[in-house]
Amino acid sequence: MGSIHSGPRAGLYAQRIFFPAAALFAAVAPWLLLSGVLGFAPVVDVGTHARGLLFGYVGALIAGYLVGKLSARAMGLLFGLWLGGRLAETTSDSTALINLLYAAYGVLLAVHVVPRFSAAKKWRNRLTGPLLALIACFPLLYWGFAASGRALNFSLYGLILLIALLMFFMGGRFITPALAVAFAREGQRLPQRVQPWIEGTTMVLLLLASGAYLWQPGQAWIAAPVLAAAVLIWVRVLRWQLFALSWHYAEIWALGVGYLWLGLGLLLFALSLLGYLPGVAGVHVITVGALGTLSSAVMLKLSAKKATLPQGIYVGMMVLIAGATGLRFAANFAPLQRELLLGMSALAWSASFALIAWTIMHRNREIQGNGR
Repeated sequence: MGSIHSGPRAGLYAQRIFFPAAALFAAVAPWLLLSGVLGFAPVVDVGTHARGLLFGYVGALIAGYLVGKLSARAMGLLFGLWLGGRLAETTSDSTALINLLYAAYGVLLAVHVVPRFSAAKKWRNRLTGPLLALIACFPLLYWGFAASGRALNFSLYGLILLIALLMFFMGGRFITPALAVAFAREGQRLPQRVQPWIEGTTMVLLLLASGAYLWQPGQAWIAAPVLAAAVLIWVRVLRWQLFALSWHYAEIWALGVGYLWLGLGLLLFALSLLGYLPGVAGVHVITVGALGTLSSAVMLKLSAKKATLPQGIYVGMMVLIAGATGLRFAANFAPLQRELLLGMSALAWSASFALIAWTIMHRNREIQGNGR
């Protein structure tokens, strides 16, 4: 892994830069689209809002979680490209510039994180490198879809299924060791660990669904692998028995709730493919409920390091994200109250990420003060 880190002399951790940036961007992002609720013209359109979340927020999460330590110059270039992309989205009309920044950041991010998985032996772990490369470099693929005449939402929906796969895999690898420690503290043995059969089958199902959606968007048969993946996710959570733990382990509960949101979002996505729900209904349960909860829980736990954050922070985050998800879902079925429901959803989402950003920056100051 020497190829991706600058060695012991490098002094900047990506986590301390990208996690606060991701949380602050997430808090602001809904209002760039919904500024009309406040009486102003929208700053971005729906397509830019979606790309900002999927290319910008997710890109920052991957960097914070996996890049590690870099030299000031390398970190400045990586973060500069990310920040440039966010600024260009809101201030520039140049599609070429925005696309160039998307692509440059994605490629550089892939260069830093993909080699970390080159030495993996199990196929499930080896798959992570190509999956991360595909997600990070998706803007290039996105242009290819645009050039072929495919509609915007088709390619982005395929990306959402890839991100769901990444959440499933990374979330599981984050939950399992945390659960093992928690059960050991309670004098118990973890009933199920990685559950390789469920993990491998779910990964294959989501890969099949994502690939099929990219090449044959909107086909009803794609609902079958998506629905099967949703069921397996719920089975995995039940077999972990993580909700048997007390509220003392609120961070583990938060991860479990995020996993349940992921299963529910995939179920609703499958129903939308079958024509029973609007297409965006399941998508927002995945991006708001699952991604919001899982990413917040991971950022909080990693930023806390060996310290224990107050349980109320995790509980508050879960409640706010649940409110944001429910309100956003309800907006699909209440056209007369749609604007109000969207505004309330955005308010809950922004409040949650403002809490996350404040907590992370406070922990960063404490760590710097302790010389770590």
